[in-house]
Amino acid sequence: MDSTVSVAGSMPERAVQRILVVSPNAEVRQTLREIFEQDGRDVLTAAASAGVEEMISRAEVDLVLCDQQLPDESAYALLEALRAHHPGVRTALLAAPGMSAAASPAFERGATDYLAQPVVAAEAITMLRRADHTPRAHPSASLTSGENESPSFRGMYGTTESMRSVFRMISRVGRTGVTVLVTGESGTGKELVARALHDESTRRNKPFVALNCSALPSELVESELFGHMRGAFTGAVKDRGGLFEAAHGGTLFLDEIGDLGPLAQAKVLRAVESGEVMRVGGTKSTHVDVRVIAATNRPLDEMVMDGRFREDLLYRLKVISLALPPLRERTSDIPLLAGHFLHLFAERHHLPLRALGDDARETLMQYDWPGNVRELRNVLEGALVMCDGAEISACDLPAGLSASSAPRVSLSTAFLEANADLPFVEARERALREFDRAFLSAALARNGGNIARTARALGLHRQSLQKLLARRDLRNGENAHETVVPPVPLRTGHTTAREHPKVR
Repeated sequence: MDSTVSVAGSMPERAVQRILVVSPNAEVRQTLREIFEQDGRDVLTAAASAGVEEMISRAEVDLVLCDQQLPDESAYALLEALRAHHPGVRTALLAAPGMSAAASPAFERGATDYLAQPVVAAEAITMLRRADHTPRAHPSASLTSGENESPSFRGMYGTTESMRSVFRMISRVGRTGVTVLVTGESGTGKELVARALHDESTRRNKPFVALNCSALPSELVESELFGHMRGAFTGAVKDRGGLFEAAHGGTLFLDEIGDLGPLAQAKVLRAVESGEVMRVGGTKSTHVDVRVIAATNRPLDEMVMDGRFREDLLYRLKVISLALPPLRERTSDIPLLAGHFLHLFAERHHLPLRALGDDARETLMQYDWPGNVRELRNVLEGALVMCDGAEISACDLPAGLSASSAPRVSLSTAFLEANADLPFVEARERALREFDRAFLSAALARNGGNIARTARALGLHRQSLQKLLARRDLRNGENAHETVVPPVPLRTGHTTAREHPKVR
């Protein structure tokens, strides 16, 4: 093993000051040393993994760039050891020539970035810029405690305490067979959580089957879930099993569970409690071994009070309740998420990897993200495609993304006085309802009352928008053009349609 250290001027504004390059290729080590030193960084190099942990303990290393091909042990084993014993050190993978690193196991072992070979100076510097803005794990983090403190977990990314709490909950609950209710706004990653729960369980080698309950008409949901017998209804030309049978031995994920009709709710309750399903038009029950994970962005407790959702089903589904935070409550995770998505789309579309410019990062950090992580993902994909420079700048982002165009709401004094004696949860729900009415009224007005055009502008499916309008009592018919002014005045800022519509 060889090691060299180059001392450069101090750079307190940069998070990555000292880099350790681990590669058996002397030419690669020398090339990277020259590139990084020219950028003002200190560089250590090692030809193998032996002694790397000792070097890290002796020197204050901020980033370890580990070659995918090491002579003495797997690069992944080294990354795992670094995550366990030196969680405060960022790690990145030096991908082997001609190999894709997008789905590499390195990212499940704590690596947050990669650099392709042959090494290109501009790409190496871009990787450093991203590393400067990647939060490091807390030095006291320990995986031996059973808590996952890595920035990534089962395809999800986050270093905030709210996300680490989610990761810990998944690790603990995943290995059991209990039903789980995942709650959170649209775009927060509820299906990713469901898949992670499945992958953490003993059912991981069995089917994972997902159904969006709002994507099908109510008359078809029962057939989709429970199957049907030939002749049960028009078009049922042969016997067909449902998703409960397809998921036998595995996991069934029911997204938007709040959109299930009363009869389907009763059948799901029976299936969860007894493990038995009966096909539409059938007379015999079939036993199934299925773990059910449900998700919703709707207030099921309120729906129970209104008689729109079965109380017994709600209690059966939320044996464990797992709430996902909206992106606006964990904006410090945005640089980490952005780095992941830019990697993903650069590989998918065969585009050069770009770093975020300071102005673009500031714009992303200040925006409210009503579409959450899904909106961020779509915005970054479009920005990478549109970018012509060395970095993604604010001008590569959708025009409506600037902080000044994000919707801002100020509650009136009348509202606060009228609801001052309410419990906090109820007052907040009322405020959210009034915000929905004001925001949607303004969106409809801008689009001439046209449902389809408004849905496109807001990044919603037409059916989802119609349901939301109905829940907020804003429209009496699809072709009506009137909008209803909220009874409590709210001030909403101007919102423009995205250049890159988000998908919900």
